[in-house]
Amino acid sequence: MQYAVGFLSGIIDKLASLTGSYGLAVILLTVALRLVLLPVNIIQARSLQAMNMLKPEEDKIRKKYKDDPERLQLEIMELYRRHKVNPASGCIVLAVQWPILIAMIKSLGDNEALKAATFLGLTLGEPGGWIIALLAAFTTYLGVKLSPTMGAGGQQGQAQNVMVIFMVGLMFYLGLRFSAAVSLYIITGNLLGLVEKFFVPQPEIQAEGLRSSEKR
Repeated sequence: MQYAVGFLSGIIDKLASLTGSYGLAVILLTVALRLVLLPVNIIQARSLQAMNMLKPEEDKIRKKYKDDPERLQLEIMELYRRHKVNPASGCIVLAVQWPILIAMIKSLGDNEALKAATFLGLTLGEPGGWIIALLAAFTTYLGVKLSPTMGAGGQQGQAQNVMVIFMVGLMFYLGLRFSAAVSLYIITGNLLGLVEKFFVPQPEIQAEGLRSSEKR
């Protein structure tokens, strides 16, 4: 982790020397990280879209085998296998993203030159206040609410609402507690994530099964 923190901090310094602004350096590094993670994010998005579109079939299986838990799990996994859907893709992406978030928070906090730098009237090394924290929370809310699996009912819908509250609350806390540079990273990443959603081809269910579609 310490190596990653030093590596990211060094990149920020190099980008700042090229652009003359630590704020732009944070934005450019965020863009670079999103591009690196783009293939993984696309895999996750397509998998989530496919799972959402398969939900009617999954509900039928749950109703049919509600008294046979073992058969129920086998049939659901067979449904996913048949349509080449990986339900664990979301966990894989989180396993990649969270260490990067932690490393970015630490590198932004440890960079001495960045602490005194200003951007858009903000001192990057100091907390940005309520407005910046609210922007971090709001852009997180938009990103989660526009997820292809949102809008389910029942227990799944309740779990989704808990996830929304947790993510929005966490980003608001990070925006309020940590430096403005961290908020800038979160907001930029969220906005880029919203843009990505318009460029991920959606899968569709047909009689012969699930296949990729370029329709959006």
